[in-house]
Amino acid sequence: MQINNQYGASYVAFVNKGRQNAADGTKRSFSDVAAMKAEEAANSEALKKIPAVLDSIGSHAPDEVKQAWMEAEEETGAFFTVGGQYVTRDGKHAHMTQMGVDRFVRWYRGQYNQDDLLGNSVESAIKAVNKWIYDVDHPLAGSPAKSREDEQFIMKEREFYEVFLNKLMQLKNL
Repeated sequence: MQINNQYGASYVAFVNKGRQNAADGTKRSFSDVAAMKAEEAANSEALKKIPAVLDSIGSHAPDEVKQAWMEAEEETGAFFTVGGQYVTRDGKHAHMTQMGVDRFVRWYRGQYNQDDLLGNSVESAIKAVNKWIYDVDHPLAGSPAKSREDEQFIMKEREFYEVFLNKLMQLKNL
């Protein structure tokens, strides 16, 4: 069976060359406009998810701790899910963080504060972040070997924790 789409190469080239006028008078292709709209939608979705993540790990944290978290995410390009995973901005790769492991361990032990990992003060947030950095640097014995990609995600996670910790230390010194 042969499939014939009745479209010649000249028609396809014409469709792909179609342009839309932008407000500033420049011409953009359909694919350019679609890519811009997809990026705008992704950014607005990411901004909606940040408060959800903060509510899930720092429901009693002071506003300045939450602000430091958002600034650290912005500086490092990190993006965390409510479940505690680090996700790349394109959404193609995910990595379970020490924060997520800590949350799971609290849930498993029956502790009812698994939604309050950052505590209710700057000092409690510093303590939590120091624990996560220690856990990143000292994995449990018998942990499986990590791929190069996993190692990169772990380093990105650690970088976020360091930036977040520096911001918290600045708050503490105020």
